[in-house]
Amino acid sequence: MMGLLANMVFLQPWILSALLVLPLLWYLLRVTPPVPRMIYFPATRFLAGLISEEQTPNKTPWWILLLRLLIAALIIIALARPVYNPAENIEGSGPVRLVIDNSWAGAQTWALQMSAAEEALKQASRVQRELYILTTAPLPGAKAPLYKGPMAYQEAVSVLRGLGTQPWPADYKAAQTLILENKPAQSLHTLWLGGGLDEGNLDVLVQTLQAQGSLTYTGPEPFRLPLLLRPAREKDTKSLEEQRALVKVSLDAAPAIPDLMPVPVQALSRSNQILDVQTVELKRSQLPQNVLFDIPEPLRNEAGSFRISGMKGAGSVFLLDDQFQKRHVGIAEPAEDADTAPLMNAGFYLKRALEPSATLTTDTLDALLKIENLSTIILPDVGAMPSDTLNALEQWVKAGGLLLRFSGPNLSESQGEQYLLPVRLRAGGRALEGSLSWEKPQAISAFEPSSPFYGLAIPPDIKVKQQVLADPAQELDGKVWARLEDGTPLITGTPLERGLVVLIHTTATPDWSDLALSGLYVDILNRLIKMAGHSVKSLNVNQSYLEPIQVLDGNGNLTPPPGYVQSIPADKVAGFIPDSTHPPGIYGTGGFQVALNLGSALPPLKSVGTLPSSVVQKYYDADYEIDLMPRLLYAALILFLLDWVIMIVILSGGLFPVFGQRRKRGFGFSAFLFLFLLILASSAQAQDSTADKDMAYANGFYLAYVQSGDSGLDAVTQRGLESLSEILTRRTSVEPDGVVAVNPETDNLAFFPILYWAVSPGKAPYSGKAMQNVQNYLDHGGTIVFDTRDQSGSTGSTAETESARTLRQMTGSLNIPPLIPVPKDHVLTRSFYLLKDFPGRYNGGTVWVEQHSAGGRDDVSSVIIGGNDWAGSWASSGVGSSARQSMLFGGSKQEEMSLRFGVNLVMYALTGNYKNDQVHVPHILKRLDQ
Repeated sequence: MMGLLANMVFLQPWILSALLVLPLLWYLLRVTPPVPRMIYFPATRFLAGLISEEQTPNKTPWWILLLRLLIAALIIIALARPVYNPAENIEGSGPVRLVIDNSWAGAQTWALQMSAAEEALKQASRVQRELYILTTAPLPGAKAPLYKGPMAYQEAVSVLRGLGTQPWPADYKAAQTLILENKPAQSLHTLWLGGGLDEGNLDVLVQTLQAQGSLTYTGPEPFRLPLLLRPAREKDTKSLEEQRALVKVSLDAAPAIPDLMPVPVQALSRSNQILDVQTVELKRSQLPQNVLFDIPEPLRNEAGSFRISGMKGAGSVFLLDDQFQKRHVGIAEPAEDADTAPLMNAGFYLKRALEPSATLTTDTLDALLKIENLSTIILPDVGAMPSDTLNALEQWVKAGGLLLRFSGPNLSESQGEQYLLPVRLRAGGRALEGSLSWEKPQAISAFEPSSPFYGLAIPPDIKVKQQVLADPAQELDGKVWARLEDGTPLITGTPLERGLVVLIHTTATPDWSDLALSGLYVDILNRLIKMAGHSVKSLNVNQSYLEPIQVLDGNGNLTPPPGYVQSIPADKVAGFIPDSTHPPGIYGTGGFQVALNLGSALPPLKSVGTLPSSVVQKYYDADYEIDLMPRLLYAALILFLLDWVIMIVILSGGLFPVFGQRRKRGFGFSAFLFLFLLILASSAQAQDSTADKDMAYANGFYLAYVQSGDSGLDAVTQRGLESLSEILTRRTSVEPDGVVAVNPETDNLAFFPILYWAVSPGKAPYSGKAMQNVQNYLDHGGTIVFDTRDQSGSTGSTAETESARTLRQMTGSLNIPPLIPVPKDHVLTRSFYLLKDFPGRYNGGTVWVEQHSAGGRDDVSSVIIGGNDWAGSWASSGVGSSARQSMLFGGSKQEEMSLRFGVNLVMYALTGNYKNDQVHVPHILKRLDQ
């Protein structure tokens, strides 16, 4: 009891002083007026009772008196506005400042931050305190965070609802500058609603805030701390075979994260299809921790990103660019080289260097030219070639291929035929070592900023002993990509229409240099093969700017670049930390693309530790305060009715009065009847309420979903259907009256033409009664959309997922006809919008419908099964919120297409096959022509 009272406060405590009047009421309520008596004629009856007798006045029974005092006490306490589990009062009496972490770290706890912020604004408004709002991350296109105030409640709410998370880090230094520039006239209390991470100089910002008043920091619990995807840690790779077979990304978290916490990570294709899912148990001692994906070789080049399943924000996404793709490279090898010792064969060194990052084919040059999708051909020391082969090779390069040639004795001796070379060569080679040479072997000079190899480390032990020289009489500007220390070219390149021709002026083997024995050899070859198919701009990429192609928003969705996004100098993209004008995303020029990821350059994650003792620290609380006033008034009303019934019974002489007392018997019967009706009212009220709901459902149109038992999933489904309802109202003649959650165990499903059923993995099976209810619904024209939310049936998915297994077990007792993937000419593709696919939060999963609809259903499938998480996409589209208005105000294309599919679903369920005539138009026209 004491714990209960400790969690209760009164908003109007002075009203409790009225409890002092209760003793006075005790005396006022003691006397009960005498009961009127019926006197019958004759008049001689008046003579009776003339002699006075000593009488004792009637008093109110103590238990009735206690009941009435309890009613009065309940009313007084209710008027004092008791609140259970109240939010803590904001300290002080001056203005209130909200500091909101709107950086990438806040995306994963944004709902908690907004809930806490709204509650704080309400508390401050009760006592008319001025409000300030400060963000820790700059808004899009701005150099500094947002600082607004002083404001009244309504203006502060408007500013708060306009905020959203950003895909870049916080800037505590800029926030500190704003605080110092806007010193308040009086002390204020600061509520910092954080994302849980220390994003640099946190202590300094805390001191600055405390200098202007008290401070409270609220953050997420350890299991809610932000997670971040980073490039894979190569040092964790155990073997070359593992490196070749697996696709990797690294998962990072602050050390305060709970040990062995499971985190699912998805590998997605460029079209957002799930290629693989791996669940990792985070180990604090091994952070960041590699996540290894086993993706089949044919699908590896389809990978476009990694994503932490179920989490929002740019930190939960890692984008892949051209550097990740494995190119198809051909190595030209004459037939006579097949018997050459491996260590003397150029193909041996080329294969060892390129096998981990490219798909290799070794064959004759003529055979390689016949292979489709070959991006690069390597010619190790090939001299003269037949004219037909030379012409075919030239056309292949002009079409966009990259020809990489190595020098050697054959090329050095065929100086008369200099075709398909980036520069003219001087006759004869240059030997830098031997009895006839005074020159010493040369080291490689540092790569210039204009070189494609700029930034690569050059081992000092690499020496070049022999090379072929470029003719110094020609213009070499822009063609030399690497030089020796004496300035002579080592690597040259030039464009040939859409393709490239590159020459390495030494051998592909260790015969002329140590290059083939070094790691630099691997790096140079990898950079070269990734230049295939790029325009001339990619030759001098380090001297150009990379333009934004697609960028991530605060929720981690790829969108077209807004106007505020600026280009990035190509030579600075390595190690570049995204900011308010350069969000993470895909940048490129001339076909050369680079993925700018948040996790590539961020420092190690650090959680907010113990702050100074003067700072109040707490976690976001999922509990909400409860206003007890309505409940107490309702209890007082019930007791008042009980008192009324008791008085009727007493005044009528009891519940069963003596025979002959007609009037009293009438009062007793009335009291008994009233009490009986009062008892029945409680049970009938639920039935009346159900009947009223059924009548409303029958007279209107409601979107309905089946409760999953998972409150989080049900909340997402509710928001998703509300967004779809608003879209239907805006764009179609269908105007849903609302969204309803139904339980097949107890509810009547007949009022809803379509049910959305989001499958919760591991959900316990429903009872036979519930499934019979569902079967009756399907048999009488209802349509159910089952969504496993895991993109079941997508490309690369071979094993049955947990959600798919739950669905199979759950529907095992239902009579579902044979299903087929949605045909291209199905009515579902044209019931309102013309659609080719049906994306949700995922895209590409197979959607199933009945092969043959039952008679009387107007060709409407009774079940539609998919796994693209449509409700999740509709919910994240932001329709109806002031922060983001779906595609109408800049939502992603996939979200828009998902909403269109939702419109088609509803129209299909309501109208049946009326649009099916469009499918038969060609056949009808053909028959008319006949």
